[in-house]
Amino acid sequence: MSALIQRTLCVIKPDGVRRGLIGSVISKFERAGLKIVAAKMILVDRKMAETHYLYDDIAVRHGKFVWQSLIDFIMSSPVFAFVVEGVEVIEVVRKFCGSTEPKMASPGTIRGDFAYHSFNYANEKKFSVYNVIHASANVDDAIREISVWFKEDEILIYERDDEFEHYYG
Repeated sequence: MSALIQRTLCVIKPDGVRRGLIGSVISKFERAGLKIVAAKMILVDRKMAETHYLYDDIAVRHGKFVWQSLIDFIMSSPVFAFVVEGVEVIEVVRKFCGSTEPKMASPGTIRGDFAYHSFNYANEKKFSVYNVIHASANVDDAIREISVWFKEDEILIYERDDEFEHYYG
């Protein structure tokens, strides 16, 4: 496999699951030729939430309140976690997701089309911003995050019917 073929973690957050957006999000990636190689719906417990959202990373950069609100939010109802595979997929998926600040997300992106809260509103109301989806930021995060959410034997290897066009064409 080429070094340019990567895997990344995506998590449709509680707001996306509660609003019935799983199919819309997945179809956006699949229509682009990306491959879903693992998926599960899960209620996140505190240990998993704290392993995913590392305190030393988020609390240091954004403050303890932001970290705690992310923990509380991801545990509030089911999430849909999945692994996407494709050529330079980390960057591609983040482009599809749009800015983490919903009001800055371009139309046509997941957050631009489906997210409606701003950072300011979420901070004023003291809750996590509802921005529908999490996507790994870089290769190191993707490797770590996938290992938090999935065992190796839960990640499948298969070929899409159109894979030749996407990878070799």
